[in-house]
Amino acid sequence: MMHRLLTAILAILCCSLSHAQLAVPATQPISATAVRSTLTSIAFYYGADVPWESLGAFDVAVVEPGHVKPIATGPGWSHRLNPGTQVAAYISVGEVHPTRAYFSRMRPEWKLGENAAWQSIVVDQAADGYAAFYLREVIEPLWLAGYRAFFLDTLDSFYLVAKTPLAQAQQIEGMAQLIREIKRAYPQAKLIFNRGFEILPQVHSLVDAVVAESLFKGYNAEKKQYTDVPPADRDWLWGQLKKCRDMYGLPVISIDYVPPDQREQARDAARQILSLGAIPWVTNPEINMLGIGSVEALPRQVLAIHDEPGDEAKLSLHEIHRMATMALNELGLDARYMHHSAKELENIENLPLIGRYAGLVVWFASGRFENTPRLRAMMNRAREQGVPVVIVGELPPDAQLGDWGLQLSRQERATTRLELEKLSPHVGIEIEPQPFVGAFTPLVAQTGQTWLRVKSPTGKYADAVAIMPWGGYAISRYWWVSLGRGLGERWVVDPIEFFRAALRRDANIPQPDVTTETGRRLLFVHHDGDGFASRAEISGTPFASEVMLTEFLQRYRVPTTVSVIEGETGGQGLYSALSPTLEGIAKRMFALPHVEIATHSYSHPFYWSDLEAGMSKGTLTMSLKIPNYKFDIEREIAGSADYINQRLAPPGKRTRIMLWTGDTQPLAAPVRQAYAAGLLNMNAGDTWITRAQPSLTLVGPIGMMKGDYFQVYAPNQNENVYTNSWTGPFYGFERVIETFEMTDTPRRLKPINIYYHTYIATKRASIQSLHKVYQWALTQNVHPVFASEYAQRVLDWRRATVSRDMATQALQLRSGAHLRQWRVADPSGWNASQCEGVAGHAVHAGQRYLNAINSIALCAGSLSRNATFSSKRPELESANAKLVQWELVGEDWRATLQGHVPLQARIRGDCKLDAARSSLGLRAQPIAGGMLIEAAQAPDPQRTSGGQTQLVLRCARS
Repeated sequence: MMHRLLTAILAILCCSLSHAQLAVPATQPISATAVRSTLTSIAFYYGADVPWESLGAFDVAVVEPGHVKPIATGPGWSHRLNPGTQVAAYISVGEVHPTRAYFSRMRPEWKLGENAAWQSIVVDQAADGYAAFYLREVIEPLWLAGYRAFFLDTLDSFYLVAKTPLAQAQQIEGMAQLIREIKRAYPQAKLIFNRGFEILPQVHSLVDAVVAESLFKGYNAEKKQYTDVPPADRDWLWGQLKKCRDMYGLPVISIDYVPPDQREQARDAARQILSLGAIPWVTNPEINMLGIGSVEALPRQVLAIHDEPGDEAKLSLHEIHRMATMALNELGLDARYMHHSAKELENIENLPLIGRYAGLVVWFASGRFENTPRLRAMMNRAREQGVPVVIVGELPPDAQLGDWGLQLSRQERATTRLELEKLSPHVGIEIEPQPFVGAFTPLVAQTGQTWLRVKSPTGKYADAVAIMPWGGYAISRYWWVSLGRGLGERWVVDPIEFFRAALRRDANIPQPDVTTETGRRLLFVHHDGDGFASRAEISGTPFASEVMLTEFLQRYRVPTTVSVIEGETGGQGLYSALSPTLEGIAKRMFALPHVEIATHSYSHPFYWSDLEAGMSKGTLTMSLKIPNYKFDIEREIAGSADYINQRLAPPGKRTRIMLWTGDTQPLAAPVRQAYAAGLLNMNAGDTWITRAQPSLTLVGPIGMMKGDYFQVYAPNQNENVYTNSWTGPFYGFERVIETFEMTDTPRRLKPINIYYHTYIATKRASIQSLHKVYQWALTQNVHPVFASEYAQRVLDWRRATVSRDMATQALQLRSGAHLRQWRVADPSGWNASQCEGVAGHAVHAGQRYLNAINSIALCAGSLSRNATFSSKRPELESANAKLVQWELVGEDWRATLQGHVPLQARIRGDCKLDAARSSLGLRAQPIAGGMLIEAAQAPDPQRTSGGQTQLVLRCARS
């Protein structure tokens, strides 16, 4: 990038400048503690493959806008970056490169000279008309693209051509005037300078921060060498930055350079910069890696390399997605899928992996490593940089195994059953390892820890599953088993514990959690509209939709997301004569205050990817046969939502979410269309573990990226699965209770999601089964939400960050507006008394659930690991409502909770409820260690602020 030229020229130029030229005017100094910005951390990333999710750990992320493509919902970061992070666009002020789009529109007289090192043109800042041109051609397009902050580079380039004091003064004044024009046109714009010390005396009140390069660690571009900055150069540069900080109250930032594989050296450099009172960013010269700043982001993304050459619908069936990703999600990790020969892999093969990825998981279901040189090179680079690598199935070629600490011998033929030796308690969790007769290849893990060993009759052995210093590996036939004949699959090795060990995941690091909110398991109900016009097999044969309304929606007043298929209810659909009646039923459903509106498409596509490709599947029905209709993505999604909004929704309500139909595996275009229409989306997932099929292979992941957008999976499956595709037994949906129980203990893997179709209301047995499911769920300790609220939590989960403060080693937890739950797998891990911004914690199945108050929480490593809860301070253990406020005001603790049902809250501590100043209708009763607060009825959103309940607590003083 352009600002790197300063490394080569400013060391000479700065020393040649007189102190008079650089002196700041005599103004009242500002205390270093009175810096006028709240900026505490910043990241710079100029590569094309922007790690938006990780950049959310920082207050500001500076990117090269040419590498940020616009997307349907706005800026390229709109749903991937934490909303609390501001994106700043890198812009060159003093120079223009010929590759910039606006270069050809520049007047010849504006070109003051040339920077031969970068083949760019130095601009005459004093030239008439240039400031207006720059505003129109550079700033305005970026502002319209969503940028509200700008990193101004090459502010000193005029020294290359302006050699006299008069010429330099003209350039300084011209540049200062440009800054004034930018702020005049865009008063809200945040401006960050790269140096620009000469113009700061004139415009410092318009600037938000100042950056300089190489305070401790530099890079010599000519020699391609990393360097230590000489003390004299460092003293001069720090003197300039210190003036910016102390006299102008500006945050000051240093970008230093350290080799990517020297992570500890980068940490030391960051700490040195912090010790001076500056904000660090330590990176590589290309600035295309996730470096280290005031905080170090702990990566939550895994690069998942596979051998499925097809589309995302086919990838959803690959073991790396349907089996591995659930385990990764449970560890707080998100998977980025990539085929081993994808063009995308070429784009990142030479980028530093350290800091960005929590690991590489390579799972080949049928392919081999022989034709994957690019992948093997990336795996080697990951190992060298200390990024864990996990290999499942096929191992690298024999010639490379020595580099991985593995010794392979010649294959033998085993004529008797092999002997298996379990060396880990995590082996044999669902089925015992299966010995077999056949080819046997001795394999020795020379370092690391073997979990499962296979012994041959000749006394040789093969380490089939092992945790290695570089990660780990598992031979497919030994770590999971297909039972055949439609009987499903079973894990031999606990996949969660295997990935935890292989990826070196610290069980004491909090991870965001979407199963729980405010210490209670989430509950939500959602309904696919299939069968809306079907008749129920009960007295009078009413419409199934009418039965659903009276039997369930009007009886169980919990948040419920209801959808219709326009092709069933609309006047142009299959049942035009019945449309007025069916629409009337839908209107009554949508008018209920506890019902949220969803669309289930126009024609209910059964096979999304095939319809998108214009293909059929033999004689199978592709969608509802609506007269004169041809499949159209926009009509299916935005069109059906518009129909509902215009025809069925009551005033003040609109369609919130798209519930995918059929095979529930759309490709990128439909998911993009849902986002563009302002809709959340959900369905797919295939979680239906039961006592008859007690396997984690039947617990699905959280979702899957489709192009630039994320498809959110439903946490559980519907009655169609439990009734054998609606062939019976029709009471089968009651077995979903087993799924709910088995995804709660021994680990809470999913929320409770009651998910069904309208046609469940057509048969007596299925009606009774659904009543049983509701009644079971409502006896649980739950936190009811809408499906849209769950989907929003999932999107926040993807962009939530965990980072380590480089000065204090405290953990910083950041999330968006919707996710407030963090989970610690270590039962002795962080508790509420060790964390700032956490109101309390609950314990379930040996894990702690931290209840965050807002988007940022801090868990301090300096506190005692055995700190105990103080009874003098209240702690919110759990509630069935979202925590909005929790703070000490004078002598009172005040809490605000927002929910959909009558409030229940468990509070620990020596406190009493001040009923006179709390919301009406609350009662408190003592329980062990605290009290239980309950409300007689749910807060009325029409009479309170969004259904909020206020608590005022009087607690004993500490």
